[in-house]
Amino acid sequence: MLKRLCVVAALFGLGFSSALALSSTPWVDKKPVRYRMVTAEIEGQAYAALQMQLKPGWHTYWRYPGASGIAPEFTFTDSRGVRVGDAVYPAPYFFEDGVGGVYGYEGETGFVFPIHRQGAASLTLKAFLGVCREVCIPLEINQEMALVSPSAIGQQSQPKNNGVISRLLAAQAKAPSAALKVESASFDGVSLQLVVTGQDLQNPVVMSVPGPQDILGPPRITARHPVAHLIEIPAWSKLDHPLIGRKLTFVVRDGAKAIEQEVEITDHRLLPRAQPHTD
Repeated sequence: MLKRLCVVAALFGLGFSSALALSSTPWVDKKPVRYRMVTAEIEGQAYAALQMQLKPGWHTYWRYPGASGIAPEFTFTDSRGVRVGDAVYPAPYFFEDGVGGVYGYEGETGFVFPIHRQGAASLTLKAFLGVCREVCIPLEINQEMALVSPSAIGQQSQPKNNGVISRLLAAQAKAPSAALKVESASFDGVSLQLVVTGQDLQNPVVMSVPGPQDILGPPRITARHPVAHLIEIPAWSKLDHPLIGRKLTFVVRDGAKAIEQEVEITDHRLLPRAQPHTD
């Protein structure tokens, strides 16, 4: 098991641009990652995105990073004339680290922010992320972009930037459907029992977001079928925060398919039992 170390020194990436109405800032190369900010207008909605390219073997994190990750932080408090919405995250992947695993991204990835502006505006992003392999590097990012008018993004945006943001938006976890969903989630006093259903299931991976009083272990598939898998997750919670009756958030990924679903936990003992077959 490789021990994860945190490097005290942070990487500082300065990518400021003084030109007006830019649709992207210059790439900032801070090994093992390079990044920039891009803007685009898609179907009448303006977006900004932090586009990232990580070196092979490196990863960064989802909004809930898992047992030992670093949650990303984004602030736009120094921006002027623009209101920035909450970050839109791509659906995460699971990375085994020997101590419970983490949820995040590798390769080319990024985070999208809906923006609403009035007249001339200045967009300033300050971000803090963990970029990890065997070693974790805290990464501080500063990006600034000037926008001159409400239509500036739409006039200046290049098609390739529209493509970057469109791909990141398309990579979000979808709503549950017949193609992939958590059919039920129950607790038997020891483990959460999740029934995951879908079309042509291969190897569904469940990533769970516990409450502040919960401890959830690594999931394991205990029964397989092309349309339904049974997945068990060891679970503990303080006595005054019982799991039964509460709702937990799960992300399920099966290959390219990924969904995010909030599910109420039921009492496993009260589920109907299959009756023995008799002739």
